[in-house]
Formats: sequence, structure tokens, C-alpha cells
Amino acid sequence: MNKDHAKNQKFIQPSKSNALLYSIVGLITVVIMIGTYFIVSSGNKPGVAVTATADIGQKMDYSSDSKLEQTKVESKVENGKAIVTTLSAVKEKKFIWTEYKANGKRIPLTAFVQPDGKVMVAVSFCEPCKGETFHITGNQIVCNVCGTTWDLQTLKGLSGGCQAYPPEALTYSLDGDNLEIPQAVLDA
Repeated sequence: MNKDHAKNQKFIQPSKSNALLYSIVGLITVVIMIGTYFIVSSGNKPGVAVTATADIGQKMDYSSDSKLEQTKVESKVENGKAIVTTLSAVKEKKFIWTEYKANGKRIPLTAFVQPDGKVMVAVSFCEPCKGETFHITGNQIVCNVCGTTWDLQTLKGLSGGCQAYPPEALTYSLDGDNLEIPQAVLDA
């Protein structure tokens, strides 16, 4: 009877709560999800070192007192490549704006000298506000529509409403003096 009484007590006693276990597992899951978000989102930033092919051979220090506007230049298409501009034009003007127009597409483009002297080519577009033009003040690129600022070297958002949408850096090649992007890339 003593043995039966012990078995009976197992079923009669209230079961132990697993609430603490579930809370710990839930907390660990949330921490992992947040950590994964930050790791993935930091990996989606443009790879400036990968996309900058040309170098003007000297560092660039933009004045924080003045505003450097984009200089409009014409682009052209030859042999399946969009010639965005020339390296000599970027050296002279430091910040250019042009547009690719072909195959029913129109894409605003920009090229500028970064503080380390490398030339970046990017889509000249601030997605949320639809701004297509920018200016440089100090070592920051600024949208002319919404005023959002990004670091000129890394395109990391610094202030404003559109920080997560910097001009999209493009991989280009240097052919002689021409900064070129395959049309297939721009048409896609």
C-alpha cells in the first residue's frame, strides 16, 4: 500500500510550472533575432573599397564652409557600355551628375572623389524622397530634397529621414580615361 500511495501522490500533486524555462528560451530567441538583424543589416552597406576603381592620387579635403554642387555632364553609350564620365572630368569638377538613357531606361548617376582620393560612381537617387541631386559639404554628401546626410567615404547615414537609402554605389571599370558600366547592369 505504501508503494501505491507514492504513485498516487505523483498524480495528485500539482505539476511543476515550466514558465521559467519558457521565459528563458523566449529571451534567448529574442536576443539571437536582434543580433542576427544587426549582423545582416551591417553587411548590406555598400562596399566602397570594392566599387572604387579609379584613384586621383591624392586625398581630398572638402571645405565645411562651402557647398559643392554637382556639375552636369553628358554620358554616352558605346559597345554595350555606358560611359558615365571621364576620370579627368571628375578630377576637375570633383562631383558630377549625368543620366543613363537607353533601352527605355533613365537612371540618374553621379561620380565624385571620396576623401581618400578614390572615385565613386553611384546612382544619384535618394529613394524615399525621390531626390536626384546632391551637394557636398565637408566630408558629407547631402540630398538637395530632404537634407539627409551621409558620410562621403562610407555612405553611412549621419542625419535625416532617408539615412538607410544612400546613393547606391556601382562597380565600374576604368578604360583609358572613361569610367564605364556595362549596359546590362544598368538595364537590370
